[in-house]
Amino acid sequence: MAMRYIKQLTAVTVLAACCAVPATAHATAIVATFDVDAQGWTANPGEGSLAYVASGGNPGGHVQITDIGVGFNNGFASGAFVGPAFLGDLSAFDGGTMSLDMATFAGGGGTFASFGRVLLTGSGNTVTFDVATAAPAGGWQTFSASFDAASWGVSQTDWLAVLSNVASIGIATDAFDGGDTIGIDNFQLRIDANAVPAPATLALLALGLIAVGYRRRRR
Repeated sequence: MAMRYIKQLTAVTVLAACCAVPATAHATAIVATFDVDAQGWTANPGEGSLAYVASGGNPGGHVQITDIGVGFNNGFASGAFVGPAFLGDLSAFDGGTMSLDMATFAGGGGTFASFGRVLLTGSGNTVTFDVATAAPAGGWQTFSASFDAASWGVSQTDWLAVLSNVASIGIATDAFDGGDTIGIDNFQLRIDANAVPAPATLALLALGLIAVGYRRRRR
């Protein structure tokens, strides 16, 4: 009977593992390395320009956003909008990490506090996070943020509503009160491939174990 119980338990475990595949069979990272082109990234209209540069990145290519010095536009000074690979349903990356590399290529004067602010818009709502507080000096620097509701200061319900239908992700790059040029490289969203199983998978496993225990008790 012990051997039969072990076989039943193994079968339930395998079943749960198989059912878990659809929940985890998504990309564990989306990355813009700019090694070939700008990957669909654009500049904030009317506030600056975006150029692809094939070298000088971290490493390889990168994009540069040049501020034209006309000031703020609805609280979002010159900046970049990420490419289409990062739009749509991003709910699979809830609890993951957002990161990017930035460098200053030109600029000076007073600083803008909005530099490094990320604006994530989806389902008609916008949430923000200040991933950086000052323009990087001395070369490329990596900035990162937890990609979860608590870090972005919203409820889990509102956060998932935004992530389920992301329409745009903007990064404020206006660092100084004069003209400036900021580089961006290696923007990515990632989640741990070894994350805790989805709740549905855990529930399935629990039901299977209960069923095995019930059958064993009857016998």
